[in-house]
Amino acid sequence: DLFEAYYRRDLAKRLLYNKTLSTDTERLVLQKLKAECGAGYTNRLEGMLHDMELSLELSSEFAQKQPESAMNDIGFQGSVLTMAFWPTYEPMELVLPRQAEEAQNAFTELYAEKHKGRNLQWQHNLGTCLINVEFNEGSKELQLSHLQGTVMLMFAEQNELTYSQIQQSTGLENNELQRTLQSLACGKFRVLTKEPKGRDVDTSDTFHFNAKFKCPQARVKISQIATKEIEKESKELEAHIHLDRMYRVDAALVRIMKARKTLEHSDLVTELLKQLDFNVSTTEIKERVDTLFERDYVRRDDSNPSTYHYIA
Repeated sequence: DLFEAYYRRDLAKRLLYNKTLSTDTERLVLQKLKAECGAGYTNRLEGMLHDMELSLELSSEFAQKQPESAMNDIGFQGSVLTMAFWPTYEPMELVLPRQAEEAQNAFTELYAEKHKGRNLQWQHNLGTCLINVEFNEGSKELQLSHLQGTVMLMFAEQNELTYSQIQQSTGLENNELQRTLQSLACGKFRVLTKEPKGRDVDTSDTFHFNAKFKCPQARVKISQIATKEIEKESKELEAHIHLDRMYRVDAALVRIMKARKTLEHSDLVTELLKQLDFNVSTTEIKERVDTLFERDYVRRDDSNPSTYHYIA
């Protein structure tokens, strides 16, 4: 379960950010996992691949149905993810540029026509975009997140913006906005400059479009500042896996007690460890047994506290 959770998280990133070598390669790996671990193990992983295939078809249909207008010019593509298959993502508020918002609304309408009763919850923190920007040395294609792209497009109309102006226009919370501005103005590729200079972003800072930006590559990928987020994500994932394992311990304990009716604590532990496919400490087992007492699944023997009876 630990491997599956991390593999699902990394597969999601490969699929959403177009980092996978090929869909065929991903399917080949899943076939081997399926043969080794069973169909239930790869069900969600296969669902993710299926979602991406359906999303390509839907995006193609969307592009064909759009009139020759500004919406079509931005090359909008939407990925529809089934919540049961994909990792859990926290929704994020973002005020999109007008053209992007129009395209998003049109895509939502098309989806609603095809799938009655279904609703889309947009995850702007997962989106990416390509923006052509004119610098003094020529045009560059910037590969950005939706958050970065939304901020950069603001500088198409004004060369100087304050932190407060950017926050008011984008609707981003401080943590996300500071990370986004830090990646654009303080990282390896500084397409923005800030005053005062420094590696940290403050709410009193002012930002300028860096027309003097230079880079030998025609396409420049600017990564988000995400070290702390990755650590937090890993901790949350491990906590979720641990909780899921404890539920599985509870279910196994109840199954054993229901079948055996009466057991010594040591015999219950031995039987439990035979059924589990992951390690669990004796302290954790004792804690889970205590919860079964509280929920009236089992009770202690009146004369021998280490003997348990199943409560029918």
